[in-house]
Amino acid sequence: MPGQSEDWNLPKTWYRKVLKDWEIDRLLTDLEARTKQRYRQSAKKALLLGLLCGYSLKKISKDLHRDNGGVRTGLSNIYRDIETLTGQADNSVKSSNLVYILERYGYRRGSVVSVIQRCDIPHNLPAPTYTEFIGREMDMNKLLERLSPDHGAHMITVHGIGGVGKTALVLETAYLCLKASCENLAGTTRFDAIIFTSAKQQELIPDSILRRQQGQRNLRDIFREIANALDDPTIIQSPPNDQFDRVRQSLSKQRTLLIVDNMETIEDRDQVIEFLYNLPICVKVVITTREQIALLPIRLRNLPPDDGLQLIRQQAEEKAITINDEDSRQLYDRTGGIPLAIVYAIGQVSSGYSLNSVLERLASATGDVARFCFEQSVQGMKGQPPHKLLMSLAIFPDSPILAAVAEVAGLTATPDAVNNGLARLQQLSLVNLNTETQRFEMLSLTREYALAELAADPDFEREARRRWVRWYLNFAHSFAGEDSEKWIHYNKLEEEQGNLRAVLYWCKDQEHYEVVRDLWLLLSQYANLYAYWDDRLDWLQWLIQQSERRGEWSSFVKIIIRKSWLLIRECSSLSLKEADEILRRTWVLRDHADLCVQADLAESMARLQIRQEDYKDARYWLMVEEKLVIEANLKEQQHIRYFIPVLYHQAEIFYLEGEYLLAKKLFQEVMKSAEKINWHRVINSAQNWLADIAIEQGDRDEAQKLLIQGLTVAESSKNKRRLARYQRSIARWEKKWGSAQKAYQLSIQAINSFKHLGMTRDAQKMQTLLDLP
Repeated sequence: MPGQSEDWNLPKTWYRKVLKDWEIDRLLTDLEARTKQRYRQSAKKALLLGLLCGYSLKKISKDLHRDNGGVRTGLSNIYRDIETLTGQADNSVKSSNLVYILERYGYRRGSVVSVIQRCDIPHNLPAPTYTEFIGREMDMNKLLERLSPDHGAHMITVHGIGGVGKTALVLETAYLCLKASCENLAGTTRFDAIIFTSAKQQELIPDSILRRQQGQRNLRDIFREIANALDDPTIIQSPPNDQFDRVRQSLSKQRTLLIVDNMETIEDRDQVIEFLYNLPICVKVVITTREQIALLPIRLRNLPPDDGLQLIRQQAEEKAITINDEDSRQLYDRTGGIPLAIVYAIGQVSSGYSLNSVLERLASATGDVARFCFEQSVQGMKGQPPHKLLMSLAIFPDSPILAAVAEVAGLTATPDAVNNGLARLQQLSLVNLNTETQRFEMLSLTREYALAELAADPDFEREARRRWVRWYLNFAHSFAGEDSEKWIHYNKLEEEQGNLRAVLYWCKDQEHYEVVRDLWLLLSQYANLYAYWDDRLDWLQWLIQQSERRGEWSSFVKIIIRKSWLLIRECSSLSLKEADEILRRTWVLRDHADLCVQADLAESMARLQIRQEDYKDARYWLMVEEKLVIEANLKEQQHIRYFIPVLYHQAEIFYLEGEYLLAKKLFQEVMKSAEKINWHRVINSAQNWLADIAIEQGDRDEAQKLLIQGLTVAESSKNKRRLARYQRSIARWEKKWGSAQKAYQLSIQAINSFKHLGMTRDAQKMQTLLDLP
């Protein structure tokens, strides 16, 4: 039947089993003509499943050729028979899960399984629920290595959150071992018997969580499954006290792989673990569990992007749906690379739901995925420190450090509770400690669930948010501020950049103006010089409006200065015009600010006039600035800090006027003054100017020395604006004395950097230099 199977949205192995003759093909064609569009897929499924369940072709044809109500009745009858066949609960089989249920009961036959079916080695492995196993190569190799008789491991655990693929990995490995055992293949561990037991109580299927009716939930159930697999009824016929000895004796007769799936739901875990510990050395035990157990563990995390995207493509192809690269990436991000969530999501899409609605369901704490993956682990810890820590961790969009989590959870006074709680979350694979960064990481799916838990406890959320804001305000006071004082701590700000921005946005949404104001004024120097946040002008405009509305003029002046700094740096005609307007309007309000802030305002006026090439007016404002600094009567360190900009901009004017000797003298004075207060950014900047002067004066060696020294500092400080200017200066040096090719490459880098930073005039000037012969 070429060309038919692609449209059916059913696994290809079914077609090989059922679609064998032209009569069925012709019947399907007839069904498509007679049934309305909405019933066609149901009719096809009913036909195939009816044949599998033993219906005659004549009966199926009769049922499905009635009116559409007859189709529904026929399908209902088939579903009820499938429930009887598979032991499912009444009315549990539906169109959305019937393929899944039949596959679970062995109706799908892959190539590996067909080979194994001809094998006489005792085993009870369930049929795989996938057509192709994707990823996990390193984990599988590690598991195979530990299953080797040469490895001393007796018990191995595979742990991770629900849905991460623990059972799938263990079963795929077991199938490889079984195939090697059946065909006597070298290179893979061989066993004489493979036994699978599972205490799994539920399965996630495309439209619900399916409760399992069977399973090995205690030690006696495990004994019974071992007896059935080995065909040794004497085990369960023995008195209860003798059954362990009988099992041990039976297992000791061959090399056995015993799998205990879902250990966390076993009722008498201590007895089961004691039993497993005391098994003969010829038995290898693999345990899957959501809880970390110190038995040679293999921890499964989410699939990396490449494997996750491959699984999305494979599932989409298998279910005959189309999903583009952008949607695939969005689906991967929302699922966090959890295989079960990916399979569930694609199944939902194939059932007719839109991708957007599926993504929303994935984020819902009451959705099937969240309930399946987290509910069992989380519900038992509510009201306890682990639960508080889990909800607190979710508040941070970026991985937090221990001190921040403890503070937000309100547990700083009880460090033992913090350590034990975080250890418990790690045991349950809800949280991971990154040993390199010492930060606690959480999958996106876990975070969405924890945020919903947080929203369900408004009293705790209110206090946790308050502690969160307070912690980051204290953090900013410690590490943010003027780069003349705090620059050495700016790397700490970089590590917390995402969390700091989250605090700002949350406080803005809550109309906490004072917090946003204080936090932004602390962060603005770092954001302008190092972070280059794209939305900083928006933040400043919001603060300006809020401070003006409140009549808070002292803050208004400070915020205007910071906005003008960005506008002047952009240096377009429109930005310079706006800077001129807001600075002149603000100068009238200068008396609301202290003398140091007024000096900063005068400096902004001078910087604006320099960019407008009005050097006379610029000198006037520098004189005003100098006077204000003197009148402030500052202590020596502070006086140097506020007097340096006067010297710096005077030197800059001399350079622009071509007075290189005067400029050099003043920049050298700037460097000496900056060294007294360790203002390294200014030292680095002055060194750049001195290198430019050396280039203009033809001093090749001096320019090269200054540029090499300054570039190293600029790179280590991560000041992108300063780095771009060094690239520009080195390009000039290379063009004059070095390699034309290097000059071109550095010019391109500088242009791109200036454009990225919004420094339009600098980019244009660099382009002009690049175009010159």
